[in-house]
Amino acid sequence: MRRRPRAAGLLGALALAAGLALMIAGMGVSANSSRSAATKNFSEFRAVFDAVDYLDPAQAYTGQAWSVMWLAYNTLVTYPHTDAKHGGGRLVPGLAAAMPKISGNGRTYTFKLRPGLKYSNGKAVRASDFNSSAERLYKANSQGVGFYTIIQGAERFSETLRGNIQGIVTNNAKRTVTYKLSQPRGDFLSIMALLFASPVPGGTPDDDQSTKDLASSGPYHIIDYVPAQGFTLVRNRFFKPTKDTPRGNPNRIRVRIVADANAATQQVINGTADYSDEVIPPDRIQAVSRSYGKRLKLYAGANTYYFWMNTRSTVFRKLKARQAVNYALNRPAMIRTVYGGLGKPTQNVLPPNYPQYRKLNLYPRNLTKARRLVREAGVNGASITVWGRANTESRQATEVYAATLESIGFKATIKILPVATYYTTIGNLSTPDRDTGWARWLEDYPHPSDWFDVLLNGNRITQQNNNNYSLANMTTVNRSIERLNRQPLSAKVNRQWAQVDRLVMKNALWAPWVNKVFTDFFSARVNMKCYVDQPIYHFDFARICPK
Repeated sequence: MRRRPRAAGLLGALALAAGLALMIAGMGVSANSSRSAATKNFSEFRAVFDAVDYLDPAQAYTGQAWSVMWLAYNTLVTYPHTDAKHGGGRLVPGLAAAMPKISGNGRTYTFKLRPGLKYSNGKAVRASDFNSSAERLYKANSQGVGFYTIIQGAERFSETLRGNIQGIVTNNAKRTVTYKLSQPRGDFLSIMALLFASPVPGGTPDDDQSTKDLASSGPYHIIDYVPAQGFTLVRNRFFKPTKDTPRGNPNRIRVRIVADANAATQQVINGTADYSDEVIPPDRIQAVSRSYGKRLKLYAGANTYYFWMNTRSTVFRKLKARQAVNYALNRPAMIRTVYGGLGKPTQNVLPPNYPQYRKLNLYPRNLTKARRLVREAGVNGASITVWGRANTESRQATEVYAATLESIGFKATIKILPVATYYTTIGNLSTPDRDTGWARWLEDYPHPSDWFDVLLNGNRITQQNNNNYSLANMTTVNRSIERLNRQPLSAKVNRQWAQVDRLVMKNALWAPWVNKVFTDFFSARVNMKCYVDQPIYHFDFARICPK
């Protein structure tokens, strides 16, 4: 998904420009401080984002949205509000009283809800809400439905939208929720921790409720959302904290949408915002680090930025055309231009902090070869549309990419879409001229299936809300993914996932270019000792506190 990354020690391996390398070396990567004596609360913590897509758990699928929705929408199992050093990447009970009972054949998971659970509107959280909420995903044409087709009856329900998903059995009196799977799935508990699996009250309308102050089960409640402007999180007075999910320090979290990265950076410097995760412009990163280095956190993790190529299009159904793009990319130069050097060049789907990662170097830059392949493919001079998002980083990367395509013989036309609608537009197969464009993936959960099954399995292509933008549909890749999905991770299985990565890239189904290093920038009134780098959701808003 378009998620924020899991923190990891990638930064030290980056080959950056000399001056920037010295700056980064002095700062280090995320302090990962998670235990602090500071307990003061913000009356209001002010954040700026470049965009969110939705704030309804059936629809939201961007990193910024999930980073705050995690505070509002709880799931049966979840992750602790702590850093990697203290176990923040492990699954723990959320709305469930304990981890589930799992049958010997790995196909049945039974959860029991904690007693006394209530939504922010005071209504009880009922076991049956998990069934109706799962069915709502299908009725709402959610991007998350592909994760849950493993549940018995889900495929049939997706076709009819009638009756119930038979593999979800609930008992309100006993507070039990049971999931019956059609076959074992090694990452099923991680899938159940996704926000798509969070319950909403029974009877919630199927259409998008982002602007309707939808009731939530976590420590906060989201109100007053105005698309492209902002929203606010307030406390859920009915929430009962646990050792892993605290009540949260800020009394309110106000989020404003600021699409311009320069403006977002300046708001933090001026003190009109307390936090920004937006890309600090390349020409400002060194100045910001010199003047405000103690308030700037760098972190790297599970992310890959890439260009997709529509394998059903006249041009990119040709393997040589896709290979030409990979040979043409000047990845280090792009990273300097777009991110001021904050990133590592890549030709892999998987990021380097995955144990399944084996570095690929199939396409050393060679413009002469790229031009020859374009001619051999018979597409020299072809007109193509290059898609990008209307934020700073995507626009810049798309412009550089389009110029690269022009340099090897294509006639490129750039089409920039609003941030909030970009993915739904390119994910709609009826959108015309879907030739190639910018995309990124930041893990939903730490498993290779979250990359290959979601993004490159041809059996998961959907007419709308499709995540496989290249429309990759190779039988050998599909079969390998589905076979490996059923197996627990091991050294042998890790090697097999690495082979899937190689197979995808030998067929140039993507053109990956960077594993990005990110920034968190804070105002002077923030106590940086409270900063927590949560390994799944990254910056933990619930733990931050003022000086």
